[in-house]
Amino acid sequence: MRPARINDAIPLGAFFIKSWKEAGPRALGFTGATEEAIKEIASEDFLVKRLTSPNMKLVVAERGRQILGFASVRRTAEGVGELSGIVVLESETGRGLGTRLVKKAFDAAARLRLGRLVVKTEAFNTRAISFYEKNGFTRKAKVIDKVGRTKVPTQVLEKRLR
Repeated sequence: MRPARINDAIPLGAFFIKSWKEAGPRALGFTGATEEAIKEIASEDFLVKRLTSPNMKLVVAERGRQILGFASVRRTAEGVGELSGIVVLESETGRGLGTRLVKKAFDAAARLRLGRLVVKTEAFNTRAISFYEKNGFTRKAKVIDKVGRTKVPTQVLEKRLR
């Protein structure tokens, strides 16, 4: 487990496509995502922008040279950030990788000097909500997010970091 580097852009792109294909387009966490949207976030240009942004920190979990999971934190306001992504390959779930990634995401948030971290997931994704609650997040609000053309009921959770 380590901070992502600029030369991780291409392997991260391959990871995103693999994780989406493993989980399936209707998988929780991917609600409303289209193949075009996944290809966009998996593109080298998109990822290089995130990897070089002073307002983002990404962490990868890998075995050998294969990325098995990632987490990203993005500053959204002074002292506030979003756990903007946490994905583990479906074939690697249940092994504690997500928990280790979220803890590294908290470290990344500290490097961004964030005092509060927000995360969103589908309101019906009980597995993710339970995971976030076990890692110190509390439920704050339910909102409707638009993902492409799909309206997704979303649970907002928050964790105070300091």
